[in-house]
Amino acid sequence: MAAGFFRKSALEKLSTPEKLDQLIKVTGPKAWIALFTVFLALGTGIGWAVVGRVKTKLNAVGVVLGGEVHEVVATSQGQLVKLSVAIGTNVKEGDIIAEIQQPELIQQIESAKAVLADRKLEMGKLMSYGSQGTQLEGEIINQNRISIQGEIESEKKKLSFLSNQLEAENNLLEKGLIVKSQVANTKQQIDASKNTIERLKSQMAETSSRKLNLGFDLQQKITLQNQRIAEAERNLQFISERYDIQSNIRSAYDGEVVEVLTDAGVMVAAGTPLFKVKNLHEKKITKLKGVLYIPSQDGKKIKKGMEAFVVPSTVQPQEYGFIKAKVTYISDFPITQQGMMTSVKNDQLAKGLLASGPLFEVHVEFEKDTASFSGFKWTSAKGPDILIKEGTSCTGKITIKQEAPATIVVPAFKKFFDLY
Repeated sequence: MAAGFFRKSALEKLSTPEKLDQLIKVTGPKAWIALFTVFLALGTGIGWAVVGRVKTKLNAVGVVLGGEVHEVVATSQGQLVKLSVAIGTNVKEGDIIAEIQQPELIQQIESAKAVLADRKLEMGKLMSYGSQGTQLEGEIINQNRISIQGEIESEKKKLSFLSNQLEAENNLLEKGLIVKSQVANTKQQIDASKNTIERLKSQMAETSSRKLNLGFDLQQKITLQNQRIAEAERNLQFISERYDIQSNIRSAYDGEVVEVLTDAGVMVAAGTPLFKVKNLHEKKITKLKGVLYIPSQDGKKIKKGMEAFVVPSTVQPQEYGFIKAKVTYISDFPITQQGMMTSVKNDQLAKGLLASGPLFEVHVEFEKDTASFSGFKWTSAKGPDILIKEGTSCTGKITIKQEAPATIVVPAFKKFFDLY
Protein backbone atom coordinates (compact mmCIF):
# COMPACT_ATOMS: atom_id res chain seq x y z
CA MET A 1 0.00 0.00 0.00
CA ALA A 2 2.94 2.29 0.86
CA ALA A 3 4.55 1.59 -2.47
CA GLY A 4 1.42 2.67 -4.30
CA PHE A 5 1.03 5.86 -2.26
CA PHE A 6 4.53 7.40 -2.84
CA ARG A 7 6.11 8.16 -6.16
CA LYS A 8 8.86 5.91 -7.36
CA SER A 9 11.38 8.81 -7.64
CA ALA A 10 10.73 9.80 -4.04
CA LEU A 11 11.29 6.24 -2.79
CA GLU A 12 14.57 6.08 -4.69
CA LYS A 13 15.84 9.28 -3.03
CA LEU A 14 14.98 7.90 0.40
CA SER A 15 16.72 4.60 -0.39
CA THR A 16 19.96 6.33 -1.50
CA PRO A 17 21.44 8.31 1.42
CA GLU A 18 24.47 9.48 -0.61
CA LYS A 19 22.26 12.14 -2.40
CA LEU A 20 21.18 13.86 0.80
CA ASP A 21 24.21 16.23 0.71
CA GLN A 22 23.18 17.80 -2.62
CA LEU A 23 21.85 21.48 -2.59
CA ILE A 24 18.21 22.08 -3.18
CA LYS A 25 17.61 24.39 -6.14
CA VAL A 26 15.26 27.16 -4.82
CA THR A 27 15.45 29.91 -7.58
CA GLY A 28 16.19 29.58 -11.28
CA PRO A 29 17.96 32.05 -13.71
CA LYS A 30 14.65 33.40 -15.01
CA ALA A 31 13.63 34.48 -11.51
CA TRP A 32 16.99 36.27 -11.01
CA ILE A 33 16.58 38.09 -14.32
CA ALA A 34 13.09 39.20 -13.34
CA LEU A 35 14.32 40.38 -9.91
CA PHE A 36 17.20 42.32 -11.54
CA THR A 37 14.75 43.95 -13.94
CA VAL A 38 12.53 45.05 -11.04
CA PHE A 39 15.48 46.58 -9.16
CA LEU A 40 16.68 48.30 -12.35
CA ALA A 41 13.23 49.81 -12.93
CA LEU A 42 13.06 51.00 -9.32
CA GLY A 43 16.54 52.50 -9.52
CA THR A 44 15.69 54.26 -12.77
CA GLY A 45 12.46 55.61 -11.30
CA ILE A 46 14.18 56.88 -8.15
CA GLY A 47 16.98 58.46 -10.20
CA TRP A 48 14.50 60.20 -12.49
CA ALA A 49 12.51 61.40 -9.47
CA VAL A 50 15.64 63.11 -8.14
CA VAL A 51 17.54 64.16 -11.27
CA GLY A 52 14.72 64.52 -13.81
CA ARG A 53 12.70 67.70 -14.37
CA VAL A 54 8.97 68.24 -14.84
CA LYS A 55 7.94 71.49 -16.55
CA THR A 56 4.94 73.55 -15.47
CA LYS A 57 3.50 75.49 -18.40
CA LEU A 58 0.85 78.17 -18.81
CA ASN A 59 -1.38 78.23 -21.88
CA ALA A 60 -1.86 81.51 -23.73
CA VAL A 61 -3.52 82.95 -26.81
CA GLY A 62 -2.33 85.81 -28.95
CA VAL A 63 -1.30 87.00 -32.38
CA VAL A 64 1.84 87.05 -34.53
CA LEU A 65 2.88 90.62 -35.28
CA GLY A 66 5.50 91.99 -37.65
CA GLY A 67 6.79 95.38 -38.69
CA GLU A 68 5.11 98.55 -37.50
CA VAL A 69 1.45 99.38 -38.12
CA HIS A 70 0.43 103.03 -37.71
CA GLU A 71 -2.90 104.79 -37.77
CA VAL A 72 -3.27 107.92 -39.89
CA VAL A 73 -5.80 110.21 -38.21
CA ALA A 74 -7.79 113.30 -39.13
CA THR A 75 -6.16 116.55 -38.01
CA SER A 76 -9.37 118.58 -37.88
CA GLN A 77 -13.13 118.31 -37.56
CA GLY A 78 -15.47 118.31 -40.53
CA GLN A 79 -16.92 116.26 -43.36
CA LEU A 80 -14.52 113.90 -45.13
CA VAL A 81 -15.13 114.79 -48.78
CA LYS A 82 -12.29 112.74 -50.30
CA LEU A 83 -10.25 109.68 -49.33
CA SER A 84 -7.52 108.82 -51.86
CA VAL A 85 -6.36 105.43 -50.54
CA ALA A 86 -7.51 101.81 -50.61
CA ILE A 87 -6.18 98.55 -49.21
CA GLY A 88 -2.81 97.83 -50.86
CA THR A 89 -2.09 101.48 -51.75
CA ASN A 90 1.52 102.52 -51.14
CA VAL A 91 1.79 105.95 -49.53
CA LYS A 92 4.76 108.15 -48.74
CA GLU A 93 5.25 110.53 -45.87
CA GLY A 94 3.72 113.88 -46.76
CA ASP A 95 1.31 112.56 -49.42
CA ILE A 96 -2.15 114.17 -49.36
CA ILE A 97 -4.45 111.22 -48.76
CA ALA A 98 -7.73 112.86 -47.69
CA GLU A 99 -9.63 116.14 -47.77
CA ILE A 100 -11.90 117.55 -45.06
CA GLN A 101 -14.36 120.30 -45.87
CA GLN A 102 -13.68 123.61 -44.04
CA PRO A 103 -16.38 126.14 -45.02
CA GLU A 104 -15.56 128.50 -42.14
CA LEU A 105 -11.95 128.82 -43.20
CA ILE A 106 -12.97 129.37 -46.82
CA GLN A 107 -15.15 132.28 -45.67
CA GLN A 108 -12.27 133.72 -43.66
CA ILE A 109 -9.94 133.45 -46.65
CA GLU A 110 -12.39 135.32 -48.89
CA SER A 111 -12.78 138.01 -46.26
CA ALA A 112 -9.00 138.36 -45.89
CA LYS A 113 -8.62 138.60 -49.68
CA ALA A 114 -11.21 141.38 -49.81
CA VAL A 115 -9.43 143.32 -47.07
CA LEU A 116 -6.10 142.99 -48.87
CA ALA A 117 -7.63 144.11 -52.16
CA ASP A 118 -9.16 147.18 -50.51
CA ARG A 119 -5.86 148.17 -48.92
CA LYS A 120 -3.99 147.78 -52.18
CA LEU A 121 -6.63 149.87 -53.90
CA GLU A 122 -6.19 152.55 -51.24
CA MET A 123 -2.45 152.47 -51.80
CA GLY A 124 -2.97 152.93 -55.54
CA LYS A 125 -5.19 155.92 -54.95
CA LEU A 126 -2.76 157.35 -52.44
CA MET A 127 0.13 157.10 -54.87
CA SER A 128 -1.87 158.54 -57.78
CA TYR A 129 -3.63 161.43 -56.09
CA GLY A 130 -1.44 162.22 -53.11
CA SER A 131 -0.34 165.52 -54.55
CA GLN A 132 -3.81 166.92 -55.21
CA GLY A 133 -4.17 168.52 -51.84
CA THR A 134 -6.10 168.19 -48.70
CA GLN A 135 -9.41 167.53 -50.40
CA LEU A 136 -8.14 164.27 -51.88
CA GLU A 137 -6.55 163.35 -48.59
CA GLY A 138 -9.84 163.98 -46.87
CA GLU A 139 -11.56 161.64 -49.29
CA ILE A 140 -8.99 158.96 -48.63
CA ILE A 141 -9.48 159.37 -44.91
CA ASN A 142 -13.21 158.95 -45.36
CA GLN A 143 -12.66 155.83 -47.46
CA ASN A 144 -10.33 154.50 -44.81
CA ARG A 145 -12.97 155.06 -42.21
CA ILE A 146 -15.53 153.23 -44.33
CA SER A 147 -13.07 150.37 -44.92
CA ILE A 148 -12.18 150.17 -41.25
CA GLN A 149 -15.83 150.22 -40.31
CA GLY A 150 -16.41 147.39 -42.75
CA GLU A 151 -13.56 145.47 -41.22
CA ILE A 152 -15.00 146.03 -37.76
CA GLU A 153 -18.37 144.73 -38.89
CA SER A 154 -16.71 141.77 -40.57
CA GLU A 155 -14.68 141.05 -37.45
CA LYS A 156 -17.78 141.30 -35.27
CA LYS A 157 -19.51 138.75 -37.48
CA LYS A 158 -16.41 136.56 -37.21
CA LEU A 159 -16.44 136.99 -33.40
CA SER A 160 -20.12 136.03 -33.28
CA PHE A 161 -19.43 132.97 -35.40
CA LEU A 162 -16.49 131.95 -33.17
CA SER A 163 -18.59 132.40 -30.02
CA ASN A 164 -21.25 130.06 -31.39
CA GLN A 165 -18.54 127.65 -32.46
CA LEU A 166 -17.02 127.73 -28.94
CA GLU A 167 -20.40 126.94 -27.39
CA ALA A 168 -20.85 123.99 -29.77
CA GLU A 169 -17.33 122.74 -29.12
CA ASN A 170 -17.85 122.89 -25.35
CA ASN A 171 -20.86 120.62 -25.79
CA LEU A 172 -18.83 118.25 -27.97
CA LEU A 173 -16.00 118.31 -25.41
CA GLU A 174 -18.38 117.28 -22.63
CA LYS A 175 -19.43 114.32 -24.77
CA GLY A 176 -15.80 113.39 -25.46
CA LEU A 177 -16.10 113.93 -29.23
CA ILE A 178 -13.25 116.47 -29.53
CA VAL A 179 -10.04 117.26 -27.68
CA LYS A 180 -9.38 120.21 -25.36
CA SER A 181 -6.77 121.66 -27.71
CA GLN A 182 -9.46 122.39 -30.31
CA VAL A 183 -11.51 124.35 -27.75
CA ALA A 184 -8.38 126.21 -26.65
CA ASN A 185 -7.64 127.08 -30.28
CA THR A 186 -11.12 128.57 -30.73
CA LYS A 187 -10.68 130.62 -27.54
CA GLN A 188 -7.41 131.97 -28.91
CA GLN A 189 -9.17 132.95 -32.13
CA ILE A 190 -11.86 134.77 -30.09
CA ASP A 191 -9.21 136.67 -28.14
CA ALA A 192 -7.42 137.54 -31.38
CA SER A 193 -10.68 138.73 -32.93
CA LYS A 194 -11.43 140.95 -29.91
CA ASN A 195 -7.94 142.40 -30.12
CA THR A 196 -8.44 143.05 -33.82
CA ILE A 197 -11.70 144.91 -33.15
CA GLU A 198 -10.01 147.06 -30.52
CA ARG A 199 -7.16 147.72 -32.91
CA LEU A 200 -9.59 148.68 -35.69
CA LYS A 201 -11.42 151.01 -33.31
CA SER A 202 -8.11 152.61 -32.51
CA GLN A 203 -7.50 153.03 -36.22
CA MET A 204 -10.93 154.60 -36.58
CA ALA A 205 -10.04 157.10 -33.88
CA GLU A 206 -6.74 157.68 -35.62
CA THR A 207 -8.48 158.61 -38.88
CA SER A 208 -10.40 161.27 -37.02
CA SER A 209 -7.13 162.72 -35.81
CA ARG A 210 -5.65 162.53 -39.27
CA LYS A 211 -8.55 164.50 -40.69
CA LEU A 212 -7.46 167.38 -38.50
CA ASN A 213 -3.97 167.16 -39.92
CA LEU A 214 -4.51 166.97 -43.66
CA GLY A 215 -1.12 168.42 -44.27
CA PHE A 216 0.55 165.25 -42.93
CA ASP A 217 3.57 164.13 -44.93
CA LEU A 218 2.60 161.90 -47.90
CA GLN A 219 5.53 159.58 -47.36
CA GLN A 220 4.40 158.72 -43.87
CA LYS A 221 0.97 157.93 -45.23
CA ILE A 222 2.47 155.59 -47.80
CA THR A 223 4.54 153.83 -45.11
CA LEU A 224 1.48 153.33 -42.96
CA GLN A 225 -0.50 151.96 -45.85
CA ASN A 226 2.31 149.54 -46.70
CA GLN A 227 2.22 148.28 -43.14
CA ARG A 228 -1.51 147.73 -43.36
CA ILE A 229 -1.08 145.86 -46.64
CA ALA A 230 1.67 143.72 -45.12
CA GLU A 231 -0.58 142.96 -42.15
CA ALA A 232 -3.43 141.94 -44.47
CA GLU A 233 -1.03 139.71 -46.43
CA ARG A 234 0.22 138.03 -43.25
CA ASN A 235 -3.34 137.43 -42.11
CA LEU A 236 -4.27 135.94 -45.48
CA GLN A 237 -1.17 133.72 -45.44
CA PHE A 238 -1.91 132.53 -41.90
CA ILE A 239 -5.52 131.61 -42.73
CA SER A 240 -4.46 129.95 -46.00
CA GLU A 241 -1.83 127.82 -44.25
CA ARG A 242 -4.34 126.88 -41.59
CA TYR A 243 -6.83 125.91 -44.27
CA ASP A 244 -4.21 123.75 -46.00
CA ILE A 245 -3.33 121.96 -42.76
CA GLN A 246 -6.91 121.36 -41.66
CA SER A 247 -8.41 120.47 -45.04
CA ASN A 248 -5.60 118.41 -46.59
CA ILE A 249 -4.73 115.36 -44.52
CA ARG A 250 -1.19 114.12 -45.13
CA SER A 251 0.30 110.75 -44.29
CA ALA A 252 2.87 110.87 -41.53
CA TYR A 253 4.35 107.51 -42.54
CA ASP A 254 5.70 105.55 -45.49
CA GLY A 255 4.16 102.14 -46.13
CA GLU A 256 1.28 100.10 -47.47
CA VAL A 257 -2.36 100.63 -46.51
CA VAL A 258 -3.56 97.46 -44.76
CA GLU A 259 -6.99 98.61 -43.54
CA VAL A 260 -9.34 101.50 -44.35
CA LEU A 261 -11.35 102.63 -41.33
CA THR A 262 -13.78 105.17 -42.82
CA ASP A 263 -15.17 106.47 -46.11
CA ALA A 264 -15.83 109.75 -47.90
CA GLY A 265 -18.92 111.63 -46.73
CA VAL A 266 -18.49 110.75 -43.06
CA MET A 267 -18.25 113.45 -40.38
CA VAL A 268 -14.95 113.06 -38.53
CA ALA A 269 -13.41 114.69 -35.50
CA ALA A 270 -9.79 115.60 -34.90
CA GLY A 271 -7.97 112.37 -34.06
CA THR A 272 -10.43 110.05 -35.85
CA PRO A 273 -8.48 107.12 -37.42
CA LEU A 274 -8.77 107.09 -41.22
CA PHE A 275 -6.68 104.06 -42.20
CA LYS A 276 -3.79 101.87 -41.09
CA VAL A 277 -0.43 101.81 -42.85
CA LYS A 278 2.27 99.17 -42.42
CA ASN A 279 5.95 100.04 -42.58
CA LEU A 280 7.56 98.07 -45.43
CA HIS A 281 11.18 99.06 -44.80
CA GLU A 282 11.85 96.25 -42.30
CA LYS A 283 12.39 92.59 -43.17
CA LYS A 284 9.42 90.49 -42.14
CA ILE A 285 11.33 87.62 -40.54
CA THR A 286 13.52 89.91 -38.44
CA LYS A 287 10.50 91.79 -37.12
CA LEU A 288 8.04 88.97 -36.46
CA LYS A 289 7.23 88.38 -32.82
CA GLY A 290 4.53 86.79 -30.75
CA VAL A 291 2.22 88.78 -28.49
CA LEU A 292 0.51 86.50 -25.98
CA TYR A 293 -2.11 87.25 -23.36
CA ILE A 294 -2.18 85.53 -19.96
CA PRO A 295 -5.05 85.56 -17.40
CA SER A 296 -4.43 88.06 -14.61
CA GLN A 297 -4.09 85.37 -11.91
CA ASP A 298 -1.06 83.94 -13.72
CA GLY A 299 0.49 87.16 -15.05
CA LYS A 300 2.97 87.69 -12.19
CA LYS A 301 4.33 84.15 -12.55
CA ILE A 302 6.02 85.03 -15.83
CA LYS A 303 9.50 86.53 -15.93
CA LYS A 304 11.67 87.90 -18.71
CA GLY A 305 13.82 85.21 -20.35
CA MET A 306 11.44 82.29 -19.69
CA GLU A 307 11.08 79.56 -22.30
CA ALA A 308 8.04 79.82 -24.57
CA PHE A 309 6.50 77.81 -27.40
CA VAL A 310 4.19 79.36 -30.02
CA VAL A 311 2.20 77.79 -32.84
CA PRO A 312 0.25 79.82 -35.44
CA SER A 313 -3.34 78.81 -36.12
CA THR A 314 -2.32 77.81 -39.66
CA VAL A 315 -0.04 75.02 -38.38
CA GLN A 316 -0.97 71.66 -36.79
CA PRO A 317 1.10 71.33 -33.59
CA GLN A 318 0.59 67.54 -33.55
CA GLU A 319 2.53 67.33 -36.80
CA TYR A 320 5.08 70.14 -36.66
CA GLY A 321 5.27 71.11 -32.99
CA PHE A 322 5.87 74.67 -31.79
CA ILE A 323 8.17 77.58 -32.59
CA LYS A 324 10.76 78.00 -29.84
CA ALA A 325 10.83 81.45 -28.26
CA LYS A 326 11.91 83.50 -25.25
CA VAL A 327 9.90 85.98 -23.18
CA THR A 328 11.19 89.53 -23.77
CA TYR A 329 8.50 91.61 -22.06
CA ILE A 330 5.66 91.24 -19.56
CA SER A 331 3.31 94.11 -18.69
CA ASP A 332 3.37 95.35 -15.09
CA PHE A 333 -0.42 95.57 -14.86
CA PRO A 334 -3.39 93.96 -16.65
CA ILE A 335 -3.70 95.60 -20.04
CA THR A 336 -6.69 97.72 -21.05
CA GLN A 337 -8.47 97.56 -24.38
CA GLN A 338 -6.88 100.85 -25.41
CA GLY A 339 -3.44 99.54 -24.49
CA MET A 340 -4.07 96.29 -26.37
CA MET A 341 -5.03 98.33 -29.44
CA THR A 342 -1.50 99.75 -29.60
CA SER A 343 -0.24 96.19 -30.22
CA VAL A 344 -2.93 94.31 -32.14
CA LYS A 345 -4.43 97.36 -33.96
CA ASN A 346 -7.82 95.62 -34.10
CA ASP A 347 -10.67 96.62 -31.77
CA GLN A 348 -12.73 93.48 -32.43
CA LEU A 349 -9.79 91.20 -31.62
CA ALA A 350 -9.05 93.23 -28.50
CA LYS A 351 -12.65 92.95 -27.30
CA GLY A 352 -12.68 89.21 -27.98
CA LEU A 353 -9.48 88.60 -26.02
CA LEU A 354 -10.65 90.68 -23.07
CA ALA A 355 -14.08 89.04 -22.95
CA SER A 356 -12.83 86.37 -20.54
CA GLY A 357 -11.37 88.88 -18.07
CA PRO A 358 -8.28 91.03 -17.41
CA LEU A 359 -5.09 89.90 -19.18
CA PHE A 360 -1.35 90.50 -18.93
CA GLU A 361 0.49 91.14 -22.20
CA VAL A 362 3.59 89.05 -22.93
CA HIS A 363 5.99 89.57 -25.86
CA VAL A 364 8.08 86.62 -27.04
CA GLU A 365 10.96 86.60 -29.52
CA PHE A 366 11.20 83.66 -31.91
CA GLU A 367 14.45 81.74 -32.19
CA LYS A 368 15.95 81.97 -35.70
CA ASP A 369 16.89 78.96 -37.83
CA THR A 370 18.04 79.67 -41.38
CA ALA A 371 17.78 75.97 -42.26
CA SER A 372 13.99 75.88 -41.81
CA PHE A 373 11.59 77.13 -44.49
CA SER A 374 9.89 79.58 -42.11
CA GLY A 375 13.17 80.92 -40.76
CA PHE A 376 12.39 79.90 -37.17
CA LYS A 377 13.44 77.03 -34.93
CA TRP A 378 10.72 74.43 -34.29
CA THR A 379 10.41 71.63 -31.75
CA SER A 380 10.11 69.23 -34.71
CA ALA A 381 12.94 68.56 -37.15
CA LYS A 382 12.47 71.57 -39.44
CA GLY A 383 8.89 72.74 -39.12
CA PRO A 384 6.27 73.22 -41.86
CA ASP A 385 7.07 74.45 -45.37
CA ILE A 386 5.04 77.65 -45.01
CA LEU A 387 5.86 81.26 -44.22
CA ILE A 388 4.54 82.70 -41.01
CA LYS A 389 2.67 85.94 -41.67
CA GLU A 390 1.93 88.80 -39.34
CA GLY A 391 -1.64 89.14 -38.12
CA THR A 392 -2.06 85.36 -37.71
CA SER A 393 -3.68 84.28 -34.45
CA CYS A 394 -1.69 81.82 -32.39
CA THR A 395 -1.59 79.80 -29.19
CA GLY A 396 1.37 79.35 -26.92
CA LYS A 397 2.83 77.79 -23.82
CA ILE A 398 5.19 79.46 -21.36
CA THR A 399 7.36 77.37 -19.03
CA ILE A 400 7.15 79.02 -15.62
CA LYS A 401 8.77 76.30 -13.49
CA GLN A 402 10.98 73.20 -13.74
CA GLU A 403 11.25 70.91 -10.72
CA ALA A 404 12.23 67.37 -9.81
CA PRO A 405 9.35 64.85 -9.69
CA ALA A 406 10.22 64.05 -6.07
CA THR A 407 9.46 67.63 -5.04
CA ILE A 408 5.99 67.20 -6.50
CA VAL A 409 5.29 63.76 -5.03
CA VAL A 410 6.41 64.54 -1.46
CA PRO A 411 4.08 67.53 -0.97
CA ALA A 412 1.29 65.48 -2.53
CA PHE A 413 1.82 62.69 0.05
CA LYS A 414 1.93 65.26 2.86
CA LYS A 415 -1.31 66.76 1.70
CA PHE A 416 -2.90 63.30 1.24
CA PHE A 417 -2.00 62.20 4.78
CA ASP A 418 -2.78 65.67 6.20
CA LEU A 419 0.75 66.13 7.55
CA TYR A 420 0.68 69.92 7.27
